[in-house]
Amino acid sequence: MKSSSLRLALLRAAGILTLAIPCLAFAQAPAGAPTTVAAAETERPRASNKWRIVFDERAKSDGTIRFRVWPKDAPPLQVDVAVLDGQSENHIAKSARDALGVALGKGFHVETDDGEDVLVKARHGTGDFGLELISNTARDVDIKLRRE
Repeated sequence: MKSSSLRLALLRAAGILTLAIPCLAFAQAPAGAPTTVAAAETERPRASNKWRIVFDERAKSDGTIRFRVWPKDAPPLQVDVAVLDGQSENHIAKSARDALGVALGKGFHVETDDGEDVLVKARHGTGDFGLELISNTARDVDIKLRRE
């Protein structure tokens, strides 16, 4: 097994182990797995039917990027994206695309654009949704969210 594959497996395993340890607002989950967040914990962001996530720079450490998605008339979901030291912005975007696509399901379309951007779109009938960047522990990875 390559060392990067081993590190990613270890990051995911660490996330699985923390499921048994309760936190104040929510439990950790494996990378890419959604968790419901207490609605009283934060204010709902402005909604849109389409969001762009722009990733810039190569990761200078292992880490986790944590997003919160606010579907219309539903509690928010937390989506974690595992990042490995040395991963390029294009690889980070692909990981985020995959994690968000699995977490959000058929009501949304998630794709990469220009390699380093991720577009998250509500399908017809899904309704507008909010998106927030909660945290990023991968050093030197810049992330911008834009409503489109």
